[in-house]
Amino acid sequence: MTILRGTQDNFFSLIKEGITLAYFSNPHTEECQATRVNLESIEKNSKKEIKFVEINVNEEKKVVDKFPVDVFPTIILFKNGKILKSKIGGQPKSQLTQFISPFN
Repeated sequence: MTILRGTQDNFFSLIKEGITLAYFSNPHTEECQATRVNLESIEKNSKKEIKFVEINVNEEKKVVDKFPVDVFPTIILFKNGKILKSKIGGQPKSQLTQFISPFN
């Protein structure tokens, strides 16, 4: 599995079932790029079926406007379409791993 690209056409169907980690990113910033590298590493080593979805905040404003997201990167963990928890700002791999550990 890889990090999926979330768009206004697919995002809500992607988060509808199971566990989804949504990564709201401005890919032009170093902080977002570094967080993405950490998420890619975690995703490759994930033991369970957690979907990783990246939403480009510059291109998918209709998705971004539906959530309390105004700092990037922001990570929101969903279960069956409902928000479980979120994290704001760039995160080292260890904190991201801990963030999803109850579901991995």
